Amino acid sequence: MKQGNDRLTQVRVIHNFFPVGQGLFVAGSIEFRPPPPRRPREIEIDGYEEPRSQPPYRWVYDCGSSTAKRLVTNAIADLKIDCGGSRIDLLTISHFHNDHISGVVDLLKAIGAKTVMLPWAPLWHRLLIGFDQGLRADDPEILFFVDPVQYLTQEAGDGFEQVLFVMPSDGEGPPFSTEPTFDPEPPEGLDEADKVSGPGESGPYGDLDLTYDHGERRVRMLRPGQAFPVFRVWEFIPYNDPETRPSDPTDFEAKVGLHRKALLNGTEKERKAALKSLRGLYEATFGRTAMNDVSLTLYGGAIGAWRGHRYCDCRLHYFLGNCDCWQEHETKAAILLTGDGNLSSVSKWGALKQYLDCRRAVRTSVFQVPHHGSRANWYDGLAAAASPAHSIFSSDPNHSYGHPHAEVLRDFWNHRAIQVDQHSHFSLSMLLER
Repeated sequence: MKQGNDRLTQVRVIHNFFPVGQGLFVAGSIEFRPPPPRRPREIEIDGYEEPRSQPPYRWVYDCGSSTAKRLVTNAIADLKIDCGGSRIDLLTISHFHNDHISGVVDLLKAIGAKTVMLPWAPLWHRLLIGFDQGLRADDPEILFFVDPVQYLTQEAGDGFEQVLFVMPSDGEGPPFSTEPTFDPEPPEGLDEADKVSGPGESGPYGDLDLTYDHGERRVRMLRPGQAFPVFRVWEFIPYNDPETRPSDPTDFEAKVGLHRKALLNGTEKERKAALKSLRGLYEATFGRTAMNDVSLTLYGGAIGAWRGHRYCDCRLHYFLGNCDCWQEHETKAAILLTGDGNLSSVSKWGALKQYLDCRRAVRTSVFQVPHHGSRANWYDGLAAAASPAHSIFSSDPNHSYGHPHAEVLRDFWNHRAIQVDQHSHFSLSMLLER
């Protein structure tokens, strides 16, 4: 919003993919500079200073690697320097696979987060995911699947303030707004209240399949159709695919229900006994099957239309911090992070696009190709349907999985396909103006 040359609103956006090999660790920031206060007359006033920009809102999506632990450790150290002693505002965990969460506890200990957001799944489904990864009753990590809040509290202490569970995204998504909602003259501390209270609403522990006693720790839930704004010029919208609930031919859900009290509110001995019994049942009836389709997709983008300037990731930027590659265009600086999400059919992509609204989902600035570029989570034509400016493959081509698969890479080749592995990263910085 601009009146003459002195009323300029700016948003600086950074998207950064760290080099962690077969895994995913993405971070970003949003910095908002509001317009100066409106003055009754256009006169010079001695000592007048433009309002300071708000402190950056920092976010992280996943933090893990199955290539090497040191890759995540080094990336966390780099992010800690960038944060300058401040906590991350939002840490999103897409799902519960080791290559996406192996560094989460270290991240919380080293930097901390105000809100940890993750997809909600019922207790029996979480246990299936844990057992599918080979976890047993005596493994400390199994507690993450029994009660992620208790596990994070136990392992990270006061490294986070609250947990936000995203409920399955049934029904319609958030309405599309064509204009930012900031005031012409933003008040002091524009977004501080939001950053303290966080999004979502309180939810009963029992309804969320969690332990009842979490002390002072706040547990919140985000219902379908809800987004949450940042500085009222940016929005984050998570999508928890409601069709990821697995079939239950052996009535595993009912059997977990019989052990629910011991799992959530029993002694450690009672919980381990229940887990041992359920693990045996899992091995006898399920075997090693692909139970995990749960993966929280996260959209982030500016609200309304902005004049944008983006710069390329050429070597001059890497070494000098500037070049002559700035380009002006209309943009939302949007990013679409899919984790290991299942976009293996036109209907899967259509459901996500409908929930987010086509104006958000299509032509994003950055699109993280699902599941490291696996053919199992993709369909031929997905690239044309999403039509992103940049397509990021976060994977280790030398890993036994062989990601990205050649046909997926070919599909995204004309949408600036970029490989992020243990040797290379990707960073995009954008300046939006009104």
